[in-house]
Amino acid sequence: MSALPNDPAQWLVAAMIANAVLALPMALLVRRDFVRLGRVSWPMAIWTGAAMHGHALASFALAFVDRGGLYTPGPLSLTGGTGVFLLGAFVIYLGRRAYGDQARVYGLKEDVLIEQGIYRRSRNPQYLGYGLMFLGAALAGGSGLALVFTLVFAGLVHLYIRYVEEPHLTRIFGGAYTEYCQRVGRYFRV
Repeated sequence: MSALPNDPAQWLVAAMIANAVLALPMALLVRRDFVRLGRVSWPMAIWTGAAMHGHALASFALAFVDRGGLYTPGPLSLTGGTGVFLLGAFVIYLGRRAYGDQARVYGLKEDVLIEQGIYRRSRNPQYLGYGLMFLGAALAGGSGLALVFTLVFAGLVHLYIRYVEEPHLTRIFGGAYTEYCQRVGRYFRV
């Protein structure tokens, strides 16, 4: 009997756990880049992008493979979940549009404090958008496993923002960033 799992959900869960475990050294290396370079290095931009997009693909696949794991999806859950998913995609689009430069999305360029567009309502629309997409997929599929990994994602991102990104932005932009934090919520403020 083989020790390797033959259930696709088990493979996806294993990949997502590995991704979550690798988030700690990744965060420490990004923090090191911020201190040494004032921005993210190319290797770290590739790693963080691969980690984020890999988690996204695995979340969507898990929501499909584990569909019905929490409840049987029906028209209401499909409609609501799809709506939440599309809202998340739209929030990501608005965040990237406000950045105006793809290099800023991955931390390769730290030349201006972005305060226009959706950044007037959220300091972290990219993370908010991804979280909404993951939540929407879990709701649409009725997947308990996808919901758990949405919560894991939210917790890890929150820690990363608090202990890596925000201290860096405070160092780079000083009082302007502190004032911005007082006006705009970390995730969303009406």
